[in-house]
Amino acid sequence: MGDWSVQRIEQLAPDAASAKAGQGLAKPAKWQNLGRNARLIWGECQGSGANPYQVRIDIDDVAYKCTCPSRKLPCKHTLGLLLLMASGAGLPQGTPPAFVEEWSANRAKRAEAKQARETTAETAPDPEAKARRVEKRENRIAAGLDPLETWLADIIRQGLAAARSQSNTFWSQMAARLVDAQAPGLARRVRELGDTAVASSDWQSRLLADIARLQLLIDAYRNLEQLPAGLAADVRTLVGWTQEQDAVREREGVRDHWRVLGRRQNQDEQLRVQQTWLQGENSGRAALLLEFAVGTQPLPVNFTLGQRIDAEFVFFDSATPLRALEKTRHGALPPQFGLPAGAAIASMQASHAARVAANPWLTRWPVLVGPVRPVLESERLWLEDGERRRVPVSAAFRHAWHLVALAGTDSLTIFGEWEGESLEPLTIECRGELFSVAHLGELAVLSRVA
Repeated sequence: MGDWSVQRIEQLAPDAASAKAGQGLAKPAKWQNLGRNARLIWGECQGSGANPYQVRIDIDDVAYKCTCPSRKLPCKHTLGLLLLMASGAGLPQGTPPAFVEEWSANRAKRAEAKQARETTAETAPDPEAKARRVEKRENRIAAGLDPLETWLADIIRQGLAAARSQSNTFWSQMAARLVDAQAPGLARRVRELGDTAVASSDWQSRLLADIARLQLLIDAYRNLEQLPAGLAADVRTLVGWTQEQDAVREREGVRDHWRVLGRRQNQDEQLRVQQTWLQGENSGRAALLLEFAVGTQPLPVNFTLGQRIDAEFVFFDSATPLRALEKTRHGALPPQFGLPAGAAIASMQASHAARVAANPWLTRWPVLVGPVRPVLESERLWLEDGERRRVPVSAAFRHAWHLVALAGTDSLTIFGEWEGESLEPLTIECRGELFSVAHLGELAVLSRVA
């Protein structure tokens, strides 16, 4: 059944409330028709409806389905069945019932069809057709840059206050034109300009800085051939081009003992994004793995906080390489529920400044700071190191009092994302124990990892 620990299952939960509800369902008395085979588990859980909810889970592929109406994925019933399995209660071996067999067979058919499509695409490449498509897209993007540049100049000419008074249509129409020009990255930045314009504080300087960075991106794209290879790759990515993962995986990677420092899931309309940050124990390199799921598609659970693996990662082209793919996993190492040594705040800021000099569009970067202590002052949470230097915690961080209560009179080591002006904590080490802030939700205290 694989390594399905309680910790791994709780990290799969979409929020703390779902994890807590799943724990309440992890009792044999809550279920009927429980069973398992080599890769599937199943059961029926009575809910508020007349018929029990049917749950089926593929442990190998980390796929699941429940007939309950919940929009949370996985739902509490799925989590409850997984936790019941992890508790050692012992699911009886048996033949899957019809609802499990049908689901599993349909999944197998879809997988075969996908493999067939991929095989066809691989065996019948058409480089000339691909080159024509690339050239056509390049021309459409180039044609979209001129109206975008004129639009930005008009905003500056008319004044930022006038831009703030514009309706959503003002921003969405330009974004739509850029989507038509096959530049989705530029379209996203235009939409973000609209969000910045209506921000309640410091919107003037933020909007002006964002406009300047967008103009710089236009200039850079027009002069790609003059840029270093890594920075040119960043510019193309920001405009909307993607780097083919198969080509990236063919490169030589970085083999190291990698430790999982943080994990987070974000919801972007119908797309869910799972972010996992790792650090090489020998190289000191940071790596960010991104995994995506659409609609009801489950996200994989290949990593847990504190996990250590001997693996080779390959990095996407960039002036500041961070996003990576796992190329080869050579084995598992004993977990370590602690964080590496943190840096002083001044050192962290200096390192970030050097990265921004290499990539002026860089906004967020994973950092380790510590020892620091949380300080609440002027209704804002700050982190202060031994040199009495402070940085503010992100205004979006909702657990200031939890952090202060956890620290008490002790110092913390914090892993998080530095945004240039504030830090968003993701993982905390306090008194030799590791804590996650990813799934706090309604919990009264921090969720301890181990």
